[in-house]
Amino acid sequence: MSTATMPAGWTEGTRTIGRRDGLALAVADVCWPSTENLFREIDRDSVAVLMLKCLDYVNAWRRGWYPWSPGCRLRQSGPAAWDQHFVLPSGWMKRYPRMGMRPIARSIRSWWRRLPGARRGLVMSYPQYLYLHQQLQPDVSIYYNIDDYALYWPREAERVRELERAVVRAADLTVCVSRLRAGELRAAVPEAAGRIHYVPHGAPTPFLAARPLVHPAEAPADVAHLPRPLLGYIGMMEDRVDWELMDRLSREFPRASIVVVGPRSATVAQPWWESCARFLARPNVHVIGRRPQEMLARYYQSFDISLIPYQIDHAFNQACNPTKLMDTMGSGRPIVATALPECRLHAERVHLAEDADEFLGAVRRILDQDCDDGKAALRHAFALANTCHVMSERVLDLIAVASGG
Repeated sequence: MSTATMPAGWTEGTRTIGRRDGLALAVADVCWPSTENLFREIDRDSVAVLMLKCLDYVNAWRRGWYPWSPGCRLRQSGPAAWDQHFVLPSGWMKRYPRMGMRPIARSIRSWWRRLPGARRGLVMSYPQYLYLHQQLQPDVSIYYNIDDYALYWPREAERVRELERAVVRAADLTVCVSRLRAGELRAAVPEAAGRIHYVPHGAPTPFLAARPLVHPAEAPADVAHLPRPLLGYIGMMEDRVDWELMDRLSREFPRASIVVVGPRSATVAQPWWESCARFLARPNVHVIGRRPQEMLARYYQSFDISLIPYQIDHAFNQACNPTKLMDTMGSGRPIVATALPECRLHAERVHLAEDADEFLGAVRRILDQDCDDGKAALRHAFALANTCHVMSERVLDLIAVASGG
């Protein structure tokens, strides 16, 4: 078949998707970078992916999205990849989900029609997308769980858990990035336990250094003037971070530059903010603000030590798989982390700390070794063997088994 005679939306790279073994996979949604990183690295001849980003008006406008923006039109972004943004009324997901899902469902149906013959697949990244599943009735469905979502909406926690149990029952496959969450969902929905799988985050290919960085790379211009060592934290300023620990770190290593890459939090009337404010006031603490996702690899590669200073007993941290683990792993640079359940699985590659003294001791030992802990090659090799592409292949294999393909 020549390109000129192919159905609309096809290219030479997507000609096999319309076969009976092809898969047209719509992902609702990829607003979290880790979800987008996974599905954007799918590269099988028989699989096409539609990546949707769905936000309410307020959050969309903060990103510069408007209903008339080019990104809100279905567009092909690769040989077998499509993207579309949705700017939706407030309450579209939680209060009025049946109505809120309708424009998303229409777009997915339209995209599926471009790829006739392919199995129609749907990835649901939140329990509320069960309503989208009911409207679309896909051939194969996947619930992709990255967090304990009941903690997102504590006032509606029981309703969220009820929805989550329902979506696990409805889905042909559930994929959890956290081993703890996979166990919790198997216990909550025992009749679906055999369809619940643990597939952790992979290392995004753009974050992989060309070789293991035994010594840090040149720092980006906005932190290049700071005195080394650079002790870096990339993430939000929120209650799940151990700010008492970070404040103590800044005091015990006054010659180090503590670099925070992420938005500066507004003052909030919560206990954690007092510790955070003290930390921010230290002369060796430098908050440079949010940086685009595509720039973060340069920071990870330039840090003398990357920090994951989360509170061990925080419910959200117990359930999560910190994306920082694999984002940093691809650089080979040392990582010091509090001993969260998911971090413990990397004990050979990550310096784990049960308390503040152990955390500070690990930082001190690495600094005493001129920031070369002898594990750069080990971390880099692990990242190469566990990229987002590798994880996406694992997910596709699970989909094939679940759908009998």
